[in-house]
Amino acid sequence: MITPTIVIAAISARGFAQAAVTCGYEVITLDAFADEDTRAISLQVFKLKFNENNQGFSQDFNLDEVDFKRIFSALNLDEIDGFCYGSLFDDCPDLLAWVAHKMVAHKIRLVGNAPEVLKQAKDFSFFALLDDLSIAHPEVRLSEKNPQSPSLRKRESILTFSFETKKIDSRFRGNGGVREYWLSKSIGGTGGTRVKSANQYKLGDYFQRKVTGKPISMLFVADGKTAKTIGFNQQLIAPTAEMPFRFAGAVSNIALQPNIHKAFEHAAHALTSALNLRGLNNLDAILDGEKLWILELNPRLSATFELYENLFPSHIQGCAGNLRQFESTTNLSKAQLILYAVEAVNIPANFSWPSWAADIPALELGESSVRIVKNMPICSVFAQAESAETALALVQQRVEKLKEMLKND
Repeated sequence: MITPTIVIAAISARGFAQAAVTCGYEVITLDAFADEDTRAISLQVFKLKFNENNQGFSQDFNLDEVDFKRIFSALNLDEIDGFCYGSLFDDCPDLLAWVAHKMVAHKIRLVGNAPEVLKQAKDFSFFALLDDLSIAHPEVRLSEKNPQSPSLRKRESILTFSFETKKIDSRFRGNGGVREYWLSKSIGGTGGTRVKSANQYKLGDYFQRKVTGKPISMLFVADGKTAKTIGFNQQLIAPTAEMPFRFAGAVSNIALQPNIHKAFEHAAHALTSALNLRGLNNLDAILDGEKLWILELNPRLSATFELYENLFPSHIQGCAGNLRQFESTTNLSKAQLILYAVEAVNIPANFSWPSWAADIPALELGESSVRIVKNMPICSVFAQAESAETALALVQQRVEKLKEMLKND
């Protein structure tokens, strides 16, 4: 029997690849890191190039599309059975459409939502869809400098205005005093790296009224018509001056009130029906007391994938439009926390990584240590427990232990 081969493209592909290998696939990975544990399980590993900033690296993972096309075009597509993707294409859905077009000629399955679904979810018009579906979201506005479609100009609920830093108090504070102000966000941003205060906006950004509360998410699987809940998660952040909302991980199976469950599930079902969502999807939100505000839909594999038992079969089934064999996952809580480099660090080749660490940086040929530059991920740390609170406390302890190990090595 021939083992099927699947390509997995994501900013970090390791967790998805491990799940696919467990299910009997051979995997070819395309991601930003080509970590040691990714290399160990993959048939082929390709480290993607990302556009650099003035420090010589990119913290917001702006994919070099020319380099991606070069790598993809070199693959032997006749030996590939499927293509699966994570957050890699959030700000370049047209590149995913290019991939899909290439695959059609070779009869390769796209294991995930269609490119047009990703494009709609990552467009400013998504907020108009939320309005149409009676899904609550924070108020959003376009800058006058931000190009917009004629259809958006006709919508009274979407306003445009020009922002000047000196006017932040009068134009952006609203009626809620210090509790209520505005953020600037980039279309297609991922991992919270492109969310900033309103006075730091750049051309092409949009503005969103900030809501104070707990960042949470819902992971669900869809078959194009219905959505089934997998779990609810608390999002964790590791803020820096430049990236105050940088994603740092999550903890699964958090306790939420029944009305919040209902609001989340209404949003998941309505969006599934409207967009024909398939496979695994993730809704990000803010919980403000008794009110749930939807922030965005991620219609692809997301970081919370690893917080549950192997979800790859559910993703395959959902994409095929058949969830009859879907089974609920464990009630245990699992936490993931990304350890970032506060300063540049060199990790020796003989460093002994604990079993609860993953995404281990790979040593390049001829090097005696791995250098991680400031603000880039070092690795991921995991913990599991009976409750979300215990799992979170344990993963935080492990991160501190790993910091000491790296410091003393």
